[in-house]
Amino acid sequence: MPARRRRRLGADRLYVTSADGLPLGHLDLFSRVAHDVPAGYRETFVKEANAWLWQNNMPPMGSPSEVAPEPPPALGAGVEPPEGGWDPGVDDLALRRPGHGLLDEAAQARATRGPDADRPLRLRADGQHAVAEALGKLTRPPTLRRGRGARWRILHRVPMAFAEGDVVLDHVVVGPPGLFVIEVVNIPGGRVVVEDHKLDLAGTSMDLERHRRIGAEAADRVSVALARAAGAAETLDPPAVHPVIAVVGAILAGDGRHRGVTVTRVGQLPRLLTAFGDPLSDLAVAQTYEVARRSVTWSP
Repeated sequence: MPARRRRRLGADRLYVTSADGLPLGHLDLFSRVAHDVPAGYRETFVKEANAWLWQNNMPPMGSPSEVAPEPPPALGAGVEPPEGGWDPGVDDLALRRPGHGLLDEAAQARATRGPDADRPLRLRADGQHAVAEALGKLTRPPTLRRGRGARWRILHRVPMAFAEGDVVLDHVVVGPPGLFVIEVVNIPGGRVVVEDHKLDLAGTSMDLERHRRIGAEAADRVSVALARAAGAAETLDPPAVHPVIAVVGAILAGDGRHRGVTVTRVGQLPRLLTAFGDPLSDLAVAQTYEVARRSVTWSP
């Protein structure tokens, strides 16, 4: 059923979506007032909301004519947020560019902690731009086919709630092989040694098993989102998710292999990703991308 209840401190809301996953507004279960319902979808909103209310032993809504669009209240400067905070709505992650927010964080770090505090953040931003440039080859000829759209879609800086602490996925690539969750390592002039369970990053290490767990969580999130968008309980044969570490500016050494995580240099990314085959149809790629670009897919 395309309706989902979300509870927060001081708020209890029922969010309704269309069969293809588009938001149709929400019902405040405290006040029984519907919000943000497009005029052409009031009947659908009431039908789906009442189906959920009936299954959960709650009184139904009234007729569609009673669901009037509510004008937004006037908001003055300095107004305190309501209990539980403002409702952020749904963000379209396709609008994010490589390195989204990192340069702002770098400027703040430099201002508060000194002139060298911004270097790690700027290196991360540079690395993500380099990877985005390499991935861009997947959306340009000859990958494109005459008269048809790109088979590959790319998202940048995707925030995801993770059991071990919230994370930001540097890049999420959707294509015929499924999803690729890419983390970027940028060490100019350095050396990265691949071991069985970690990467040696010139004095520090990266846990490959943790990146595998992040990929597994991403797979669960996308599978659930696809099912909800279709009004189903679960997704049969969900798209595969492949965790990848992309190394920028460093020599890649070592013969370790971690089952479940691929480590590669940035220049090899396009060929590597296409080598995974094409089990997904164009329609499946488009549907997967549509749910992956929605911020609610990656939140609890």
